[in-house]
Amino acid sequence: MKLFSPLLVVTILAFGIAPCAPAQENSAGSSAVEANLKQMEDAWVKALVNKDYPALGNMVADDFAGFNPKGKYVTKSQLLDGLKNQPNTLSSSTNKNMEVHVYGPNLATVFGTTTEKRKDKDGKQFTSSNTWVDTWMERNGKWQCIAEGVIELPTKK
Repeated sequence: MKLFSPLLVVTILAFGIAPCAPAQENSAGSSAVEANLKQMEDAWVKALVNKDYPALGNMVADDFAGFNPKGKYVTKSQLLDGLKNQPNTLSSSTNKNMEVHVYGPNLATVFGTTTEKRKDKDGKQFTSSNTWVDTWMERNGKWQCIAEGVIELPTKK
């Protein structure tokens, strides 16, 4: 009976701890996805500042669907063309308050706020901020943005 009691305690503990192992593994996997997607969002704004449209094009899925700050529906090609032809000169762009929600091993959303400093076509500098949500999907080992919604925030007076 003395051997039975410790064996029973170990068995009960093992069954009690076993369900936690996959949760910790999933949590660690979610943390890695969160960090990766935040880095990709920061790479996105860096590509905008550097006018690195091929890098941005690699982050956006071919079947991308989004809404720009004016509420207009845009495809991947319209998004990239609109950025290339924008009359304003972007000098800096910074993400903040990013939150990632992982819905499975290959699907997540990221939302946050971006503050941009630009010069208009007359050379006058101005600052604008957008809040946005991006939907990311991993396909064939590569994360890409499949959908986006952007809202321009009112300027502070």
